[in-house]
Amino acid sequence: MKEHILEAALELMKDEGFQNFTARRIAEYLNASTQPIYKEFDSMDHLRENLLEYVKENIRQEVFKGTKDKIDLVSVCANYIHFAKKEATLFCALFMGRDYPVRALHACALDSLNQLMNDMEELEDHEERRAFLDIIWPSIHGTAVLTAQGQLEYDEQTINEKAEHIVTHSLAAWKQSKIA
Repeated sequence: MKEHILEAALELMKDEGFQNFTARRIAEYLNASTQPIYKEFDSMDHLRENLLEYVKENIRQEVFKGTKDKIDLVSVCANYIHFAKKEATLFCALFMGRDYPVRALHACALDSLNQLMNDMEELEDHEERRAFLDIIWPSIHGTAVLTAQGQLEYDEQTINEKAEHIVTHSLAAWKQSKIA
């Protein structure tokens, strides 16, 4: 039952963001009363905490997934923008506010990128990964935000090309800053 409640809460967020995020609205998505929700979760805060972990896992699987062979930075960046396009309301709710869930999800995304960058030969240590992340993250996140808002209307191929372009140019800018 817990999984059904979390899935209903996620669907509510996909449709409406955190606006109207109440036990009653989640119960409507379940086509049930609020009783099962409060039976599984002590409070709405407890439900939010569990939902945050559930969302993190879904994002790890949807955005930070690899191919059969490997996972690469271009694919992850493209996945992030695709996610923003496909789930615009959810993306906005998860990544465009200032409260705790947003900060926690940004940290999750950045941690996942850091783990991916551990395998990049060009980046030798934490300081280099941090410097590179400072260059690439505003471009990737900004493109995703503008896509979620409908300001950029890219098709799948264009998103993939933009991700490639951002990664390539970010690496070049990072290498140039390392030389200077």
